[in-house]
Amino acid sequence: MKPSRDSAIDFEVWLPESAWNGKYVGAGNGGFGGNVNYYRLAEAVNAGYVGSATDTGHKGASAGRAWVAGHPASVIDFDSRAIHLTAAITKAIVQAFYGESPSRSYFNGCSTGGRQALMEAQRYPADYDGILAGAPAFFLGRSVTPTDLRQNPDVAAFHARGGKLILYHGANDGPADTIAYYRRVVARLGDATAVQFLRLFVVPDMGHCGGGPVPEFGARVTPRGDADHSMFAALERWVERGVAPDRIVAIKYNVDDAPATGVMRTRPLCAYPQRSRWTGNGAEDDASNYVCVPPAK
Repeated sequence: MKPSRDSAIDFEVWLPESAWNGKYVGAGNGGFGGNVNYYRLAEAVNAGYVGSATDTGHKGASAGRAWVAGHPASVIDFDSRAIHLTAAITKAIVQAFYGESPSRSYFNGCSTGGRQALMEAQRYPADYDGILAGAPAFFLGRSVTPTDLRQNPDVAAFHARGGKLILYHGANDGPADTIAYYRRVVARLGDATAVQFLRLFVVPDMGHCGGGPVPEFGARVTPRGDADHSMFAALERWVERGVAPDRIVAIKYNVDDAPATGVMRTRPLCAYPQRSRWTGNGAEDDASNYVCVPPAK
């Protein structure tokens, strides 16, 4: 895509040849982008979704910033334009390939992908019906663009069209800015409105975008995700059936990413500001022995 003379946005759209579930998932990037996220494309297609991903308008290592100097259009593309245009063109490709538009569209990203997710909700509220935003990189955007998500919690238009937004952040990854963003949205729109479309989960003992004692909570797109154990599936259920997620059961397998090895422990993730508390009865490694309670005053 070349929305300007200096733009060069590469993107890919993967479409299931058969058994398409009628839905579309856009993938976020990490770091400063620079490459197409093939892992997320594969996840989407393997689970029956159309998937799209973009290099955000430049090529190179995700930690590099050499592309910034002398390329203002590339900065704009990285800031938000590449993700938005990828969504728009993907929908046109879906219509041409299948003869129908996606029934629902979702965006899934962490770190830079979380920042991209919030930019979509704020600037392009019609692109996606549901957005899963992990560990938004608030300062990363400011290092190359003037974007400051902390000061712009305006997602009223996204709510007005029926969009749902789930935020998550690891407790060991400095979640203060994400919590502050959540509070600003609530303060701007009011509790009664925010609860209709917004949830935040702070994951205990988790680092940046994953890991920790209970690493599996369904941030990835899988064909077997269920809404009680998968944050992405919970987002789908909220969008499509109106059931809001207030608790997600996270799982630690004996070998990470290998359910066949058996479950080591389960713990509930409670929607902020609630926190999980062991009842004192039963095993501490069993989520059924926990309740979600309000924060201590």
